[in-house]
Amino acid sequence: MRRFLRGWNLAGCGALGALGLALAGCNRDQVKVQEVPKEADSPPQVADAGAAPAMPVNPHAGMDMSGGAAQPQVKWTLPPGWQQKASGQMEVGSFAANDKDGHNAQVSIVPLPSGGPEMELAIYNMWRTELQLPAAQKAESEPVTVGSAQGKLYQLGDDKSPGRMVVAVLEKDGFSWYFKMAGESSAVDGVKPAFLDFLKSISFEAAPATAMVNPHASMGADPMAPAEAAPVSVSGLPAGWQEIPNPPMLLAKYVIQGADTAKAEVNISRLAGTGGGLLKNVNRWRGQLGLSEFSDDDVSKQAQTIDWVGGKATVVDFTGTDKTGKSSRLIGIIAPQMDQTWFYKLMGDPQIVEQQKDTFRKFIQTSKFANNAL
Repeated sequence: MRRFLRGWNLAGCGALGALGLALAGCNRDQVKVQEVPKEADSPPQVADAGAAPAMPVNPHAGMDMSGGAAQPQVKWTLPPGWQQKASGQMEVGSFAANDKDGHNAQVSIVPLPSGGPEMELAIYNMWRTELQLPAAQKAESEPVTVGSAQGKLYQLGDDKSPGRMVVAVLEKDGFSWYFKMAGESSAVDGVKPAFLDFLKSISFEAAPATAMVNPHASMGADPMAPAEAAPVSVSGLPAGWQEIPNPPMLLAKYVIQGADTAKAEVNISRLAGTGGGLLKNVNRWRGQLGLSEFSDDDVSKQAQTIDWVGGKATVVDFTGTDKTGKSSRLIGIIAPQMDQTWFYKLMGDPQIVEQQKDTFRKFIQTSKFANNAL
């Protein structure tokens, strides 16, 4: 049985670009065709906080990516024949959706900070691009029930498309929840009734009190965060750095303005676990500069290691051209802290980056975590 698989692969990307998911520098996976065996029907699975195998670990639970309330946790009941899979970087749920006739589609759940109509149209056209359809001027949708609320349902694809896609979107507490089903046309049509039932089973729980906070936010520590887990403070914002409030998909963003239009930006983000691994993130950054991919040997030869409050961090330094064709330099730091990985990026005009590189490193090394004696 063939199915189309397409990862979201948004984790670790920079700002969404005018809330439009420009995805500059992100590696958009191409649609892949993969052979999978037919799986026998199984009884419904209910995600329950008390049953560890049924409840996925939400890598974004408690993360305040929008500058407001922490993201709630999502629960669901799996239809017969569906199998839960390991979640990708930005997914909080991933499933192989099978029906009784052997049709198979891929279903994923991805929460993103809400971005308004511009983001809606940009993501809609991203989906259309995946299906080799021209861009639209308006995102066409219809009402759909998601849990106890009403969301929007987008249906994309035609007879000439290399597949179909059905996506439900629910706005909740500052987040857009994307429930996406993709596959061959027959698969999507066959699984759609179960997909709609799956949407009705969705429920949410408040984020746990272990929410982490941005140690670089000018407001300081979150009084509700536990002392043993949360980074709490930074020594201060460097001169000439301008903080951008509530940057999409980032914990913090700063602009360093130079002469005329020259500038550089500092982006800070955080992901669960390794965040995809060192090599993948290094090559993502190299892609933002139009550079070829590195191998593991290349990284080991050129990367440096520095001390930071969480232990050791990896530093890379590249020069290339940005998406406008201008010369650009990027200094990236990948730093593990407990069961998370922090990503710090200084990128922009080479002269500004050179002037700010020491300040950038010092800024990172002044982060203080409550479980550190520094």
